[in-house]
Amino acid sequence: MERGVAYCRRHASTISALGTTTLTAGLPDLENRSPSLVSWVADELTADIEDLLRATSREGETVKTEHEVAVIFDHQRRRRWQRSWKLVEATGISLTVALSVGEDEDDALISVRVGSNVIARGVPPWILRRRAGLGAGGQVDKDQRELFHRFFLNHIAEAIAIQRSTDSTLSA
Repeated sequence: MERGVAYCRRHASTISALGTTTLTAGLPDLENRSPSLVSWVADELTADIEDLLRATSREGETVKTEHEVAVIFDHQRRRRWQRSWKLVEATGISLTVALSVGEDEDDALISVRVGSNVIARGVPPWILRRRAGLGAGGQVDKDQRELFHRFFLNHIAEAIAIQRSTDSTLSA
């Protein structure tokens, strides 16, 4: 039960991920897993991404985490579902990290952006296994999830370091 309406588990998590401000017209198609997937993976990575951003923040910058999934439209008006983290200062946003899944592609392909650049993409291993008709349980699943998260976090850390060093060079 979400917002007074009964949903299955996947759709309830989608509605919950979209938050209270999403209008009915902005809801994803019924079979679209993108918002719930982005929310799930973002929840798993939030603490680590916040730590990465805090570690590189400069005086006056704070970390802002978007806890709800937002719908973003690209230049061709295609939707992508996104969660983001930002370094914010008095003059605006210094740096953005975002996870997103576009509707025009595989609805399980997660893209990671630092700034406006896509720095990594991947389909979660549990989805790949299910698509291949394979099962995995216990420790195998846990290890694969950790590797998947580490893959994104390593790329994010590297891109943040590059972005911050470029920013320092430009302001010098």
